[in-house]
Amino acid sequence: MPKFKFNIILALLFFTLIFENNTAVSQPYPGYTLYTASSTRTNLLDLNNNIVKFWTHTRSGGYSVYLLRNGDLMRPAASTGSPINGGAAAGIVQKYSWSGSLIWEFTYSSNTYRTHHDICPMPNGNVLLIAWEVKTAAEAVAAGLNHSAVIWPDHIIEVQPSGSNGGTIVWKWHFWDHLIQDFDSTKANYGVVADHPELLNINEGSAGSGDWMHINGISYNERLDQIVISSHELDEIYVIDHSTTTEEAAGHTGGRYGKGGDILYRWGRPSNYGAPGPQIFNVVHSGSWVPDSVPGGGNLMAFNNREGTNASMVVEIIPPQDSLGFFYLAPGTAYGPATHTWSYSASGFYSNHLGGLQRLPNGNTMISESTSGNLFEVNSAGNIVWNFSPGGQIVRVLRYGFEYPGLVGISNTNSAIPENYSLEQNYPNPFNPVTTIRYSVPKSSIVSLKIYDVLGNEIRTIVNEEKQNSGSHSAVWDGRTDNGMNAASGVYFYKLTADNYANTMKMILTK
Repeated sequence: MPKFKFNIILALLFFTLIFENNTAVSQPYPGYTLYTASSTRTNLLDLNNNIVKFWTHTRSGGYSVYLLRNGDLMRPAASTGSPINGGAAAGIVQKYSWSGSLIWEFTYSSNTYRTHHDICPMPNGNVLLIAWEVKTAAEAVAAGLNHSAVIWPDHIIEVQPSGSNGGTIVWKWHFWDHLIQDFDSTKANYGVVADHPELLNINEGSAGSGDWMHINGISYNERLDQIVISSHELDEIYVIDHSTTTEEAAGHTGGRYGKGGDILYRWGRPSNYGAPGPQIFNVVHSGSWVPDSVPGGGNLMAFNNREGTNASMVVEIIPPQDSLGFFYLAPGTAYGPATHTWSYSASGFYSNHLGGLQRLPNGNTMISESTSGNLFEVNSAGNIVWNFSPGGQIVRVLRYGFEYPGLVGISNTNSAIPENYSLEQNYPNPFNPVTTIRYSVPKSSIVSLKIYDVLGNEIRTIVNEEKQNSGSHSAVWDGRTDNGMNAASGVYFYKLTADNYANTMKMILTK
């Protein structure tokens, strides 16, 4: 028997004795943490809460901030001169290079419209923006509002950036095109509210004036080509079809799901559309899709502030939909599910408004308890595995894994040259289906990192570099894409060879 195979079998027996009687210790997801430190500064932290990178900004803002895959930073910022000045008013979206230079700035702000709150960078390089549009009291009454008031219904635009301050609006969607009311049969949008859950009752919300929807979060699902948004005032999350043209988005037919721009799905307060069932949300933020690549992929999450209760909750739900993304609703009932599939709450956990969350590849969840400036990460059991409390008010927090391509300058600008070769335990371990392997080389080296099964058969080479620079490195193994096939559950070994150094470690794939 070859020596390497013999050593693997011995290692398997040894590690099996250990793992049979121990469970994996919960750990934070390895990577760097991004958050808005002030209205003009963004910080990036390592897992020891050291600032390894920061950006300073030319304008105040930063309700949310995102690190793009090319290392650029994108954030909303505040414009000047617009009379529309509600909570988290923006009007501008900015992009900064990794080095900190402002490289793009787009303005969508006037006397009658202005962006606000969150943004959503898209895989195609465009960005989705939430914006108000002003409707006069006469327009509101004509649309069926039950009193005379100026209102600011929300709409969404998709902007394709160009140049240093240009952009083309390539898609629009307006709530104003999808309203219903049962107050005045002589006005527009009249109908039976309970018969049209795909439409929004213009007479729901706080007093129905000004920023009466207060949309505060936006998230995009590329596979389904759907957008989810969350509404502070209406206590709901809404899913709409992004596959429509702008013309179809203004109507009730067309698009992948055949409903034009109508609401495909909503959850949180059934009374808004005349359905029975309890109200779940009492102020809601950060409506988000769980990425398909992480545990819970395709589910929806939101921060339920539960205003006035001193007890907030983060919830995850499985919307009732088929593989094509069509949602189900029986006549006269509320959209399911009846309850969440996962939640986090704890004594003292409370943010009466604002709130952020992110599902991580290891199944943990990042949370921003925004009003207290408390950022933390919990595992699926609700145990805190990382926390950082800089204070102040921090709306969102995001963790980017070591393998994220946008972390272009970390290893070169912030990591000391290691003294020795080393191979670390993969994380997470056990894992399903993706894990990260970190290693260090003290000098430029010929590096190989390979995966073996328990019989010593090589099944994957994930690193093969003739000259890899000195420093700390990471590599990702995705068990779903092993030679185009799903790797089976079981024990695997990974071996690092670098010049005269070699080391082998064990990992466990569980499905």
